[in-house]
Amino acid sequence: METQINTSRRNFLKFTATALTALSVTNFASTAIAKEFNNHKIDLRNLPSDPYKTVKDSKLVQGAWDYLLHEINALENSTLRTKILNIYQETYPTFMNNYQSKDEVAKVYQELLDNGLVDPKVTTAKTLFPPIKGVGVEPQLFMTAPGSGYKSHHAYPGGLVTHTAVNVQITKAILRSYQEVMGYKKDWDIAIAAQLLHDLAKPYVFQWNEDGSCLQEYQIAGTGAHHIFSIAESVTRGIPANVVVAQACAHNHPGSEADEIQVVNWIKAACIIAKRDPIALGLLEKDGKHIPTPHKQAGYIVHLGDHDFVLSSPACQNSVVVLKNVAKNKLKFSDADLNGAKFNYLRNYVGAHYSYMHMHDELSNGNPEEIVYQILKELFNI
Repeated sequence: METQINTSRRNFLKFTATALTALSVTNFASTAIAKEFNNHKIDLRNLPSDPYKTVKDSKLVQGAWDYLLHEINALENSTLRTKILNIYQETYPTFMNNYQSKDEVAKVYQELLDNGLVDPKVTTAKTLFPPIKGVGVEPQLFMTAPGSGYKSHHAYPGGLVTHTAVNVQITKAILRSYQEVMGYKKDWDIAIAAQLLHDLAKPYVFQWNEDGSCLQEYQIAGTGAHHIFSIAESVTRGIPANVVVAQACAHNHPGSEADEIQVVNWIKAACIIAKRDPIALGLLEKDGKHIPTPHKQAGYIVHLGDHDFVLSSPACQNSVVVLKNVAKNKLKFSDADLNGAKFNYLRNYVGAHYSYMHMHDELSNGNPEEIVYQILKELFNI
């Protein structure tokens, strides 16, 4: 795999240049993402291994990226706009500046352990943080990260962009629904900003391996580590408290005492990692047991909006099963091919250029393997 680190800023600007000409986009559908891919077909023997090469010509990923930049620029708060754009541009986890030695990692792990925020049977001090290549070195571009782990939703380069774009659109629809039915517009900037930020650490957590698979994710405070790191990074970057609290609610709403405890623990874990005081920052009440009350509605809306995974997880999982069968039976991939880089590069390219949502939608229309084979013939010289 060719490294992207030294060219990440240039590549970001290439994607951004296209998006800045499309800021009049007001609706996700108007980006004409659906079922579009390059007119030219590629040879299966020349599948790109570099995630950036996989996504750079993807209309699916580019359209979603344009949409996200439009939504960032549509935020009313100019300071918030700038901070979020910087996060999308610079994916290095700045909170990791606190951890330049094994001793520092061991200390924070012990603090998390003492507070019951890490399970040593699941996550060890060694697996607490994904690897970084150096201070300020970005793990990968935002637009090349997958939407989740390799067995979950939007698991392909560019999947984070498509997943986030869908969730932002869902969040906007929820906000509009309450505005149109109930007659009030509430916490719009907070909710959209929090949704834009909710998975900001996935470029760090789900780094691509040489064989086209991605790193395994571990857990902190009973949830995927990306959620904790995303909150920690927002805190470190100075995102306003009301946005950070709403962001923390993405994985659960604080509608009951037990549910609120989960959100509180995620904020506590993130602040321990960021070395910040959650009470002083206004993220928790003075008792340290509650988020600021009365609750703002934005957190609930962000949680509702972060539900693309309900459909996209089985869509990706089921589609990849059929794709693997087609690779074996139609493309004559060997067992080594099916369990290694060759199939991973294939599934990554198909996901980034066709999407497993479209594929999954079509699987019920006939013979699944034949349907997938026809899709591959549209993408590749077969």
